[in-house]
Amino acid sequence: MSAKNSETLKCPVEHMRSPEKFNPFSSEFIQDPQSAFMSARDEQPVFFSPVMNLWVVTRYEDLKTVMKDVETFTSGGAFSSASLASPEALKMLGGLNHPVFAYSLVNVDPPVHARFRNSFQRVFTSRQVSILEPQIRDLTHQLLAELKEKKRAEFINSFCDQLPLLTICRLMGVPDVDAPSIKRWSTDSIRAQIPGWSIEQQREIGQSILDYYEYMLELVKHYADNPAENLISAMIQTRQSDREPLTYEEIAGLTFNLVLAGHETTAALIGNTLYTVLKQPQLWDYICQNPEGIGAAVDEFIRHGGSAVGLYRRTSRDVVLGEVTIPKDSNVWITYLAGNYDPEQFPNPNELLLDRPNASNHLSFGHGIHFCVGAALAKLELRVVLEELSQSYPSLRLEPDQTIAPVPNFVLRSYQQMVLVID
Repeated sequence: MSAKNSETLKCPVEHMRSPEKFNPFSSEFIQDPQSAFMSARDEQPVFFSPVMNLWVVTRYEDLKTVMKDVETFTSGGAFSSASLASPEALKMLGGLNHPVFAYSLVNVDPPVHARFRNSFQRVFTSRQVSILEPQIRDLTHQLLAELKEKKRAEFINSFCDQLPLLTICRLMGVPDVDAPSIKRWSTDSIRAQIPGWSIEQQREIGQSILDYYEYMLELVKHYADNPAENLISAMIQTRQSDREPLTYEEIAGLTFNLVLAGHETTAALIGNTLYTVLKQPQLWDYICQNPEGIGAAVDEFIRHGGSAVGLYRRTSRDVVLGEVTIPKDSNVWITYLAGNYDPEQFPNPNELLLDRPNASNHLSFGHGIHFCVGAALAKLELRVVLEELSQSYPSLRLEPDQTIAPVPNFVLRSYQQMVLVID
């Protein structure tokens, strides 16, 4: 770094925020993370959070810079740092070298990342996703049976969670009967990233993660001996032509993370979107009357209701970002949600605008080499849900006088319960 550049840099200490100003563990943040990010961005777009012990990036252009520069902002081991919030759980896993951390697309750098991702891309193609549409529509109708019969249903647990969960399980080859266990294990895997659990709770979380991984490893071994029409079998079959084939442990670790991410984020996205549109009856009526426009508006729904708050990177060198020096070996939180609500990129970001011209520029699926491999599936599921609900249940509405509270989780933006009714 030149002396001239060094002289123009501001001291990092000036960019430390007190817990009172920015605390993702607080109820205020959980209730309205968008406002917290917008306030922080207006004051200092890149800053150090002592309560989180990492640097926070909030501006859209800075976020894209971070995600494109994979040499400076590395993913290798970065996501694993979140597990340090539950040290007893980490101890049970034997440390950060466990396959659930080591074999994850969001936690590795090139060339390992390319080796892992290529195996997915060859079997998780757009064509394979598109042929799922009839199945997703059929499953949607099955899950709506309770609403149709009783005219009332708690929607988060009975529908929003179930549709993506069963879809990804069937795609991977997980039997429906095991889906509830997958849900429980996935929830515990996310809990491991959040501090505040007792020692006993951390151990329970650690055991749950171990059980999840062992289940996936046994499933991989099963399909190695008994091939079937599913994604795990396809990944195993590609090993025959690979110069450096994936091991069963690598496939188990990768599918562990894909199944988790493939349903948790999409379930939250569906719930977030439905809550937003049903809070605005005129908007819901417009969608019901113009279903042909749903496909074009999917990206705006995803920008506005995106569930993944952000992911992590680690700096390989001192780097200047937003006129601030981030030291080498620092953990960095890249906040997708903050980028999606950056008014410089998306004017009036709090408004859901079905005709927003640049909605597809959202960051909900990341950017660059780590762009979400399951993005096409998430978009398909959301589109199908909105099409089916708007045409079959145009009188759908929120039950009056209910409290719709967010899940106390700074990693994933979602709601605990939401009761819907139809005439």
